[in-house]
Amino acid sequence: MNCRNCGNKAGFLMMVTDYKPLELWEFAGGTFTRYNQKDSGDMETSVQCAVCGSDDIDTEGVDTANYSDKPLVILSEDEWEGKTGEFKKEEPAEEEEK
Repeated sequence: MNCRNCGNKAGFLMMVTDYKPLELWEFAGGTFTRYNQKDSGDMETSVQCAVCGSDDIDTEGVDTANYSDKPLVILSEDEWEGKTGEFKKEEPAEEEEK
């Protein structure tokens, strides 16, 4: 992926909004199975640059529709802040007025 706005190629955020259940979990006979639908109805997805927030992204053929095929990693609040902070550009220090 490539951000057309700032040139970032390292980190992107996928925003997923859905109005139906994404997964159904079944616990049976000592096994745990996750079920989902490829087309869950009123689902919207968008890709954003994690650095500048732009949505002008060249996905370079990445299939973002099948995001649920990838493993899900659950982060604590502190871990989430750390992960999202990895992509933020440092704000330039403002010069003091003379």
